[in-house]
Amino acid sequence: MRKKNASINEYIVLTPTEERVARFLASQTQGASISRIAKEVRLARTSIYNATRSLIQKELISQSRLTYRLADERLQHHGVKHVAQATDQIRSLLEEMLSLRKGDIVYSIESDEEIRYLLHKEAGLLKWQQAIAVKGIVLKGVGSTEALHLFRSIVEEALKTSIKRRSGSARFMAGRITGSCILTSFRDSVVFFSRKENFFHRIDNAEVAKFTQGVIDILYLQLRYHPLIKE
Repeated sequence: MRKKNASINEYIVLTPTEERVARFLASQTQGASISRIAKEVRLARTSIYNATRSLIQKELISQSRLTYRLADERLQHHGVKHVAQATDQIRSLLEEMLSLRKGDIVYSIESDEEIRYLLHKEAGLLKWQQAIAVKGIVLKGVGSTEALHLFRSIVEEALKTSIKRRSGSARFMAGRITGSCILTSFRDSVVFFSRKENFFHRIDNAEVAKFTQGVIDILYLQLRYHPLIKE
């Protein structure tokens, strides 16, 4: 979506859930409640709630009591960027993480291949990590391709059964988590992406996020630290 009074090529990047919510509200002159949106776009209420919070922050929709509607007519007059580049979505994600509060936790598993790629290609990565630390945001990261494979083996059965049934809209399939990506989770979101492979998947679902964070916590607590210099 183009920003108001912006150049013709400037867009606001929306997640797939945000886009579906915004498109539905564009068709509702009187607005709609979260329950109505969830029913019409066939997504879980938690996903809709998270999307509406984000769209309000982006000044694209407004809330009056239980009703949500477009903040103005930008959506009808300016197109949504249907398939945002993965790099744009990743950049938006990192900016979103910087807006977290002190004490919030970001959980992540980074593959060896993706980390090597980032260290060579992303000069701003270390500065971003420093900015996160200064804000008091906690990073619980496991840097290991082996950890990604272990994560997949732990979650695969749960995703096929209980998580998939209870989450409704969550399409979190272990098979989509490649061995060369970064998987991260914070608040009610789970994201797995790769700059090297140029893909980005996001699920805004509190239940799946809690489950994911719990598994990463287990992996994090099982880390074995070795001294770099042997005595």
